[in-house]
Amino acid sequence: MGIEDPGWGRIIIVIFFIAVLLGFLYFSKNKGKNLFSHLAGNEFLKLEGTIALSNISKASLVSAQNQKFLIVHGRGQSPSIILLNSEVSTNAIETNKKDEDA
Repeated sequence: MGIEDPGWGRIIIVIFFIAVLLGFLYFSKNKGKNLFSHLAGNEFLKLEGTIALSNISKASLVSAQNQKFLIVHGRGQSPSIILLNSEVSTNAIETNKKDEDA
């Protein structure tokens, strides 16, 4: 009745598997946030600003690789994404945002 018994072998494998899962859980809770944020780096995606359109909807201005996008999103809604090609439309949105802040 040593380790060669199939019952004990399965128990040892299950205990080892649970220990690996607990180790992964500990690592991801304590050091995972720093690791994943360091890997992502936000080099290509930048959030320029977000304004509330209503209680539910928001509009966000996102830049990615020299292009700007207007994203209208909210709870229970599918997001609408609009590519902003010209500087005129970007300036109009930023001017509107400044007017609302004042």
